Amino acid sequence: MLNRRFTRREKLLLLLLALIGVMGLYFYLVHYPVTSELAEIDAQRADVADQYAIAQGWSASYKSMREELDEIAKMPEGSVTVMPDYDNSQALIRYFDTIFAGVSPELDYSARELGGGVYERTVRFSFYAWDYGDAREILSDLLSTGWRCQMTEVSLVPEEGDLETDLLRVTGTIVFYERG
Repeated sequence: MLNRRFTRREKLLLLLLALIGVMGLYFYLVHYPVTSELAEIDAQRADVADQYAIAQGWSASYKSMREELDEIAKMPEGSVTVMPDYDNSQALIRYFDTIFAGVSPELDYSARELGGGVYERTVRFSFYAWDYGDAREILSDLLSTGWRCQMTEVSLVPEEGDLETDLLRVTGTIVFYERG
């Protein structure tokens, strides 16, 4: 049976079957493995690009922090402030006792979280001073606690209208920052 000659139609069908077989083997042995390997390489390249972008961000952040620390190191002693741990109120009250010695201040405390582990402790104050120099000294002492703070809404008003002879009523707000 194999000794007979194939007809033209049978030859064409065998050729077509051989081509389909070769194409099937090509796709199975070459095309699919190469395509999947290229997709995997593209995914790895994207991961490396992401890691590179993150590393660049870290590097920029590190350089920025390094520059800030260098600037802080160059600052004169006493001008650098620290951010104490949360609920520094007891130390703050003791400090206020020394600042306001001989003066009867009215103090109003409040605290709230700003986010990112930072809290602000707001202290509204009101006191009387004999003159502008005394008021300035107390306000300067409030700002030189060594803790990170910001003073706002400060006003000095004479009790009776005469700045040189009357008591000064000093009011204001000071915000101390604490880390949580």
